[in-house]
Amino acid sequence: MKFDKEPEVHIATFGFFTAFIWEILQMPFFDVGSATYWEKTLGCTRATFGDVGILVLAYTVVSILNRNRHWMHRPTYWMIGIYLLTGLGITVIIEWVATNMPSESGWGWRYSELMPLIPGTNIGFVPILMWLVIPLTTLWFARRQPQP
Repeated sequence: MKFDKEPEVHIATFGFFTAFIWEILQMPFFDVGSATYWEKTLGCTRATFGDVGILVLAYTVVSILNRNRHWMHRPTYWMIGIYLLTGLGITVIIEWVATNMPSESGWGWRYSELMPLIPGTNIGFVPILMWLVIPLTTLWFARRQPQP
């Protein structure tokens, strides 16, 4: 199988570009203190690599369940649902852990006053919305690549 036909490569590539744009645009919703523009860009880049990992993992979960790595070309509602729920589940856990870490731990983040919270939680709405928009956008772009 040729490298350019690997569906995970398309998910990772398009996921990187779409997630990076989202990460940059959502910066006002996070408290980054006195970080320089370069530090903010590096932070968004690191977060994007994490996003890509989650996207590829979510895609792989569906591939395993469906026993077909090329499921994106004929997705069903259950496939898309599992793909989205996997990313959402991981994101909820990461957001909860990251926002509850002590600031002296050196890891985690804080939301700005602009971040709407999901009622009954301390989890931001914007990162959750991301895991509906970015996976679907990534899948849309990746599906338009040549099939095996």
